[in-house]
Parts: sequence; C-alpha cells; structure tokens
Amino acid sequence: MSDFCIVILAAGEGKRMKSEVPKVLHEICSKPLVNYVVDAAKLMAPKKIVVVISRKRPQVREVLDRDIKVAFQAQPLGTADAVKAAGKDIPANCRDVIVLYGDTPLITAETIRTLYDFHLEKNASCTVLTTHLINPRGYGRILRSETGQFIGIVEDKDATYLQKSVKEINTGMYCFKKDDLLEALAHIKPANQSREFYLTDVFSWIFNKNKKIEACVADDFREVLGVNLKTELMEASQIIRQRILENFSGQGVRIADPLTTFIDETAQIGAGTEIFPFSVIEKGVLIGKNCSVGPFCHLREGSVLKDKVSIGNFTEIKNSILGESTRIRHISYIGDTTVGKKVNIGAGAVIANFDGRKKHKTVIKEKAFIGCDVVLVAPVVVGKKAVVGAGSVVTRDHNVPDGALVMGVPARIVQKPKKKR
Repeated sequence: MSDFCIVILAAGEGKRMKSEVPKVLHEICSKPLVNYVVDAAKLMAPKKIVVVISRKRPQVREVLDRDIKVAFQAQPLGTADAVKAAGKDIPANCRDVIVLYGDTPLITAETIRTLYDFHLEKNASCTVLTTHLINPRGYGRILRSETGQFIGIVEDKDATYLQKSVKEINTGMYCFKKDDLLEALAHIKPANQSREFYLTDVFSWIFNKNKKIEACVADDFREVLGVNLKTELMEASQIIRQRILENFSGQGVRIADPLTTFIDETAQIGAGTEIFPFSVIEKGVLIGKNCSVGPFCHLREGSVLKDKVSIGNFTEIKNSILGESTRIRHISYIGDTTVGKKVNIGAGAVIANFDGRKKHKTVIKEKAFIGCDVVLVAPVVVGKKAVVGAGSVVTRDHNVPDGALVMGVPARIVQKPKKKR
C-alpha cells in the first residue's frame, strides 16, 4: 500500500491564455490539460489524489473522475494557500505529499516516481524537482554548495548577475513529509506586496528547523514546463501527439507521416495497419489488423474497422462498423451504418443518415456492391451480394433484397435475385 498522496494545483486563472475557458480545461488531443497530470498521478497509485480548483471555476470538477477528491481555493492567494486548502483531504495515515500542477500536461509517472524514490532515499523533509534550461529567464534558480548540496532557491527578479547564469531551475513540483508540510503552512506569512502565500516560503521554516531539503533533477526539461500561453499549448500538443504516435508505432502500426497524422490516445489500432498522411482518428475508434487508412481520412467517434478494411482518401466514417475486408477507397461519407464483410463502396457514395430531426441507421450486408455517387437514404437495408448502380438514390425504407440489382433515381429493381433451385 502506498504511503503518500498527490495534490494537484489547478486553481490558476490563466489570464495569459486570453480565454474564458479555465487554463487547465484547454485541450490537447481532446483531453483537458489537468487530466494528463491526473492520469500520470494515478499510475503512481497514491492513497488519494486531491485536485485544488478555484470556486470561480467549478466546471473543472466536471472533467475529473468521481474518485478524484476536489478541494476549493476560495481566493487566489498563492500556491501555499492552495495546498493549505487541500490539507483537510490529505489522509492522516500518509507519510508524504507530492505537489504537482494542473497545467503541466507533459509530466510522466516515471518522473514523479523518480522524485518520490529520491525523496525516500535521502530521507528528506522536502525534495524539490529541478531541471536544466538553456534559457532559464523568469524561473527561480537552484543554489547549491561547492559539494553540490542544495542550499536554496532565488527568484529570477532577486538573483544576482552570477546567480542568473545558473541553468538549474525550480519546477515548482515537490515532495514533502506530510507533517512538516502542514506545520510549515500554519506558520508562513503572506508576501508584503501581493499578500499571497508562496509554497517556497515553506523552505525557510524547514531550514530553521534544521530539517533536510534535497533537489532531484528531471532529465527531460519538457516534462515540467507549464502551459501559460496558446503558443505553449501548441508546443505541448506537438510533443503529446508525437508520444501517442510513437506508442502506436511500438505496437506495430505504420504511420507514414507523423507530422500530418492525428490519432487520439484512446483509439485502438491493430498491428500491420498503415495510416497515411492527413488522417484524423478520434477518441474511441477501433481499427483491426492489417487495415489501410487514408490519406485525407477522418474516422470519428464510434467508428469500428474490422481486420483488412481499406479506407481511402477523403472518406469520413462516423458511428459505423465496417466488416472484414470491406473497401471504401474514395470520397465517401458513411454514418450510423453497419457494413458487412467484403463490401465495396464506390467513389462519392453517401449515407444520408439525418432527416433534419433524427439520425437513422443503415445496414449494408456482406459482399454488397455500392456504385459510384450512390445515395442511401436511411433507414434502409442493402441485402447480401446486392448491387446498387452508379448514381442511384435508394430512398428510405425501400430495402434492396439479397442479390438484387437496383438503379435509378429513385432506385428500382432492374434485376431480381436468382432463385435457388
């Protein structure tokens, strides 16, 4: 059983984002920033995860799972005040508290684990997570002794010329012994000008009590960078997209051009499948083995492709199941449809699934052949081995029998299915 809890600070207003949407609710790959941090925290299996949000932004609660405890910060009075707001929800039987931030979507469980293991190894009262930046301007610098021992943090505005040359910075993420943290929070005073309570002021109390503070370095500086601007949101998005694509590649999926391919992390794709450029695969999409998707293909939520399905350029699939070895190679829209095995759907085919008020279902049974520029007006069923001629419009409820050939506008049966002898 774990002996720590994790507090995630997500009450910042994010004014620099210039948006009415709370900063931590801005999305990368259809997922709010705060949930990336929560997911990394969950992998640590702590006793409890507490997310601190602002009373002015209660909508943040809506994106969090029900098992996540939420604490409210009444006023934006600084990071120490935010942690203090979580104090009553910190389990009495946990030894340590890890503090993270809801606007750092690149943080990984591996780095959090490194911080915690280092903290335990050093038996520290507080361990600061640090990293090295080529340009550390604006960040607090880590001060170390000649032997490399942590001796303090100096803010950028207060640093001397020599201190500003230090590349090691404070990420703002920490691991504390719970009892030391809670006692220190009760004693720190607000800053003179802002009247805010800063978490870094806890260090002074810990030093004065002759307790141990250590600094643990995160190897990949990108993991600990916060998102405060729309440009930083774009940069974080590129990194997360790359991670997602690398994960799929490791599972045997071939991605022709990572720069133009967008795949949600919740999608499932079988080995041997190829994804071609300018394809968008949304959350929850299921793709089987040895499929071909794209280029210029859009698979929306609810799409299921069985093994060996081929989806070509400018094809959109929505809330539909495509049977094994089915082919839709060009410029088609398939919505709310169940398609059987080995169906061929020609260029320009469209499922008209919406009547202006309601969506309707279409069924295309196995080995059916749908010609070019066909419109199927749902609800409708196309039978096994049936053929719908090019340019035809099959109107609603005018089902096509198994093995029949239909043509025209509206489509009429021109060849009845052969009778079995």
